[in-house]
Amino acid sequence: MKFSLTLILLCLALTEALIRVPLVKKKTLMEERGLLKEALDYSPDQGDLADHINFVKLCFLQMAYFGKIGIGTPPQYFYVHFDTGSSTLWVNSVYCNSDACSKHPLFNPSKSSTYHSNGKPFSIKYGTGSVSGIIGYDSITMGDLTVTNQKIGLSQSEPGNHFAGALHDGLMGLAFMPDQGTIVDSMIQEGVIEEPVFAFYLSRNSKSGSEVMFGGTDPSYYQGQINWVPVQQNSHWQLVFDGFEVDHHSTGWCKNGCTAIVDTGTSLLECPPQYVDDLHQKLGAQQDQNGNYVFDCSEISSLPSLTFVMNGAHLHLPASAYVLQEEDSDGNCRSGIKHSHEQYRNGLPYWILGDVFLRQFYSVFDQGNARVGFAALA
Repeated sequence: MKFSLTLILLCLALTEALIRVPLVKKKTLMEERGLLKEALDYSPDQGDLADHINFVKLCFLQMAYFGKIGIGTPPQYFYVHFDTGSSTLWVNSVYCNSDACSKHPLFNPSKSSTYHSNGKPFSIKYGTGSVSGIIGYDSITMGDLTVTNQKIGLSQSEPGNHFAGALHDGLMGLAFMPDQGTIVDSMIQEGVIEEPVFAFYLSRNSKSGSEVMFGGTDPSYYQGQINWVPVQQNSHWQLVFDGFEVDHHSTGWCKNGCTAIVDTGTSLLECPPQYVDDLHQKLGAQQDQNGNYVFDCSEISSLPSLTFVMNGAHLHLPASAYVLQEEDSDGNCRSGIKHSHEQYRNGLPYWILGDVFLRQFYSVFDQGNARVGFAALA
């Protein structure tokens, strides 16, 4: 009894030391900013095309997650995308003249007493969209945590409309790249977290409840053990897994291993392009008139599961995870699986384990031990 009480008190102490940042979905953030009705009302007057566009909007409004951070002294607040697939923390700034920046709050360094800059440029090209600007340094606050001298990119140019439509005010890069000055490295160097670990719980259905936690894990979110998989250092949490199954039958696609990055900045599960059509055929998907793979929403419960074999563990993804739960006018639900932008990486078929995968697990990123962990949700 005494041992059990000690263990409980220890767990409470560890979870109290966590830095918790609530995450909200895109739809919730748009409601907060009064933009949801405007976004859903706009559609080209083209009948079926308009219906399709609204269906896609409703799907993807549920996909992305954002958290609020403060920058500077006193803090200026922004919603950013916590992204394990990139390494730079950047925000929209008053230096930006692109149309995309006109739709967001802008960081003003002249209003922060702790801001300083060396004037060095930065430029990032993502799979979709790009941003460039200058590097500055300032304090970052998240809940009770403050990092005092964090490298920040201040946007000057955001070509196109990708970041305008994305709604978030910037990205917080959480990639495992210690030489890039990520926010996690700053936390470690400044000694403001108990462990060099952060974890995500991504809620599937509710508007709130999702969290990113820095400094450890919260056992109340998961059951059983955490299944650990080694990752490559100086990478976007890149791992190698041993097998991939459909309906508990091996596909043979990963008989020599498959490589993947674990990416909270990607909404869907991305499959190697050479397999994506075959996978949807195995799952019984159909293509709609726009070429998108869809499923009959009434049959989701009978669709086969996917299994990723990782370091001896079998991680199952049911159809309720890989099918987006928004029904179009034909009773179809869209697939949450698409093709990745590379066939192979390091000679192995290349996957991106985005939010469709991550919502099924409590996901832990252990920078101290170069590994990621996945546990069944409680």
